[in-house]
Amino acid sequence: MPRTLSEIVGHPFPTTIAGSFPRPSWYQTDLRDRDFREAMRDATFGDNYRDAVRVVVGDQIDAGVDIPTDGYLWYDRHQGVNTSFLLYPANRFEGLTVESEMNPLVPAWGVDLLAAFADTINKVAVTGQISRGPLRTVDLWQVAQKVSPRMVKYSGGMGPANLAGWVTNEHYADRKAMYRDLADVYNAEYKDAVAAGVEVIHVDDVGFTLHQPEDYPLVLDTLNRAFEGVDAFRIFHSCHLASGAPIGSTPYAAFHEMVAKELDVEAVEYAFAETGFLDDDFRRWADFPSDKGLGIGVVDIKRLVVDSPEEIVAGIRRALEYIDADRIHLTTDCGLLTFPRAMAKGKLKSMGIAAEILRAEIGR
Repeated sequence: MPRTLSEIVGHPFPTTIAGSFPRPSWYQTDLRDRDFREAMRDATFGDNYRDAVRVVVGDQIDAGVDIPTDGYLWYDRHQGVNTSFLLYPANRFEGLTVESEMNPLVPAWGVDLLAAFADTINKVAVTGQISRGPLRTVDLWQVAQKVSPRMVKYSGGMGPANLAGWVTNEHYADRKAMYRDLADVYNAEYKDAVAAGVEVIHVDDVGFTLHQPEDYPLVLDTLNRAFEGVDAFRIFHSCHLASGAPIGSTPYAAFHEMVAKELDVEAVEYAFAETGFLDDDFRRWADFPSDKGLGIGVVDIKRLVVDSPEEIVAGIRRALEYIDADRIHLTTDCGLLTFPRAMAKGKLKSMGIAAEILRAEIGR
């Protein structure tokens, strides 16, 4: 198996995105709670969905992205922006129940403003043993791969430890058994993806930041159980909790040593752009050496400004003081769903230009 994305793509500083991408303005179709296979039998939904995926894959490729995603167009247009990140899996696992209620919060300092302004909030309760339901992550990937002229990264959305951190356990007497069952569902999805032809698997999981340090070994065991026997290039993505975390917050010091030494993946992606490419975050890769690749978030998802190629190049030059060029790939800090489409494309274009400049600098 290739050990770096550079080997897979064929050049240093390959580029990709974390997952989500803005919808085309005309794509107003929602999957809702339907099984994706059932929804694709609906001619209107199927045509709209395939065409929209073709557009967002094309936008990424036009901007210079080496490994595109399907843009998470299976997200619905919920209040709270990224609510589908939770609700898509929650509605499709056996043993989970989504309960919605009117939001009692009022806007105030110290409150997540996205949650405060939503009219409804959702509780995901564990009401039975967790097992596989119609997640259809392989089907989602296949639709994108069929319309893409190059490899599409499998991005199955929220990972197992992340989901475990959001649910309310009303069933399991043994909490660890709940985490094991979640990991087993994801493991089966990932193995099916590999059987279908997936080469690169990307897992969004901020499970460490949703748990206390005493639970870090449980988070690690859950992720490693989900990855066990998955014969693909595996990427672990951990951001700063997207738009909900304060600008300037970086969580990696608390768990990076464990990730570097014990997490069974080929590459790790961290967000760097929004915190100004901190030397301390790069230095950890020298303090705790590993053969893992590093996906550097070079596109700030909290600034309504197009990042300049020069900013990105300067950030990667800092990284090169601590990690080899062949182990680096460029990505976005988190998903781009909340941006206007033109701005998202501009940000990706800057990332692609920066990668070209960096390749020229090292002569490859």
